Amino acid sequence: MKIFKRFLAILLAVLTAASLCTPALAVPAAPQEAPQMTSIEEYKSFIKHAGGRSFADRFYGFLRVMRFNFRLMSGQLLLPDRNFPVSIDPLIEGYCAYIAANSDLDVTRILTNLPETSMPAELLVRTFGIDTDKMRAGMYKKRDELWDQGKYGLASVYYFLGAYFSVMDSCDVTAVPTDEENVHEVVLRLRYRNGSTEELHPGIFLNSETGEAYNRDGRGMVGTGFNCSMYDLLVYATVNSWMRDFGFCVWYDLACYISPDWMWDYRTRRFKFDYADREWMIQIWKGSYLITNGGEVGLYNREKKKFGTYYNCVSDADMLVMSLDVIRGSDTIVSIPAQRHWWVNGFKMTKDIVAPNALTLRASIEMRDEQMLKAFCKAIDREIHRDVTYTTDGLTVYLEWLCRR
Repeated sequence: MKIFKRFLAILLAVLTAASLCTPALAVPAAPQEAPQMTSIEEYKSFIKHAGGRSFADRFYGFLRVMRFNFRLMSGQLLLPDRNFPVSIDPLIEGYCAYIAANSDLDVTRILTNLPETSMPAELLVRTFGIDTDKMRAGMYKKRDELWDQGKYGLASVYYFLGAYFSVMDSCDVTAVPTDEENVHEVVLRLRYRNGSTEELHPGIFLNSETGEAYNRDGRGMVGTGFNCSMYDLLVYATVNSWMRDFGFCVWYDLACYISPDWMWDYRTRRFKFDYADREWMIQIWKGSYLITNGGEVGLYNREKKKFGTYYNCVSDADMLVMSLDVIRGSDTIVSIPAQRHWWVNGFKMTKDIVAPNALTLRASIEMRDEQMLKAFCKAIDREIHRDVTYTTDGLTVYLEWLCRR
């Protein structure tokens, strides 16, 4: 199972990078801009004349590539391009407007410009005379069985297939009050082609007081592994994110480096050392990630004398107390307080792309004992780039990875 997970993780990383290399010349024109985008267009014009790029240019280009790839693979490329009907209630639209005004990420525009995807499902239903209500009930029964067995990924596949092959006609995105004060749940109300309806609960809760968007199961919104502080425009990983099952190896970084620079642009450093009969690796990153700027600190280990670059994400028992700050000039754009974690990170949604060398990363990591402290400090001293400095206070190591002028 471990070998399968490693192979699947590497395959997903390589396929993602390869798919992102699809020529942008072939994509259709950008969807019509929403009226509230005027000031953002002025900002983009300023960036363009200054010789730089905005996140909006990068991200919407990415969406156009994905839309083109979908239409190509589904056989709809030669048919008229249609959007799937989506409506958004005022509360959620208010959050989206705040994010758009501060980061160029117009979620309303994205949701209302989703491609029409029902044609393959509708064709199969008509050809084979499928009773969609009966088929959906069977898919959902299998989904529940798999969920009870802890096979959440496979259960989600059956959930999606059950809804998709029912031929979706439209969707209303609503915010429903919960029994918790100031908290609403995002609910999708689907209407199917045969007239039946269904409510889907993707697992997104919005706290209007704190601005947090999260999932109560600890696995991140919609199972992505990430929650979001909307008021801070900050995305961060949960402890039990799905990425934890896939460890880390150098191939993941290589797949990112060969993908187009409008996807991400970051730098990384690895510190490897032996401790408690295991090989450890503490890795740090800083740079731009799709629509965000930010940084990461990850903890990994494995049995001694293992071949290759693959490391497991540490267990709960091996997690350490860590903090993270990412600084641009005199502004701290990411600040994650000290907490027990295996992968502390923060990704700030901003209007402009910041080069990795323009960012300073500061982190603190509390070691378990003096032996681990010394082993880690020696690993920093041996790192080939020699551009990460550190100080210690008791068992805590304070890292500083300065920007390069």
